[in-house]
Amino acid sequence: MAARASTRVSIAWSGAEPIEDTDTLVLTIDGYSLDLRVFNSGPDEGKIDWSTVAHVGEVEGSTKENPILKWDHIIDSRPPTDMPDQGKFETLPNGDVIEIGIMHNPKTNLYEDYVETWRRMKLPAAAPYIVLASEDGGIQAYLGRVGEHALGLAKSEDGEYYARRDKMEDGKWKRIYQFGKNIDSLLPDLPISIPEGWSKDDDVTLEGESKWVVKTIGKL
Repeated sequence: MAARASTRVSIAWSGAEPIEDTDTLVLTIDGYSLDLRVFNSGPDEGKIDWSTVAHVGEVEGSTKENPILKWDHIIDSRPPTDMPDQGKFETLPNGDVIEIGIMHNPKTNLYEDYVETWRRMKLPAAAPYIVLASEDGGIQAYLGRVGEHALGLAKSEDGEYYARRDKMEDGKWKRIYQFGKNIDSLLPDLPISIPEGWSKDDDVTLEGESKWVVKTIGKL
């Protein structure tokens, strides 16, 4: 599938019981990954747990049944680590997907085994998908959409992060989360209907003045 939208069901660290303390949306779109994880419980409720934009692809040893994916981060709200961001995937009988790997646990400051369980969101036939990118005024920004789900993620030269998550309801974008000042100018709304004339590598304008490049575009 050229594009999908996923939410995380749980994460288990080092064999412990699985938990889920975030509301996570990941848009995987034709080799790009946009990922926003927001704490939905605990002392950090309402804050960003993790925000990334990455190139994603298969690595050596990957198979159709058990793909192994690696994410090369373009934008990352966490400090860099020595461990590559990659995981092995396995589909469960109920259709959920588990991801197995090793990564830095920010709560313990250790590299730990983890198992994440992911659920693919249902998408209608011919749902649109798109990734747009912009580098303007020292801000590196990406917008992504799969069907009714949209994410916008950005980082400034001085290390400030910006994020928004929207969902299409009744033909309009509804804001789910937003983080950062001037969010609507840095990460403008995507069109309700993607213009038929847009193609990969096109220079396009959003909301009259914001300049973007189409990285990928299509329909499921």
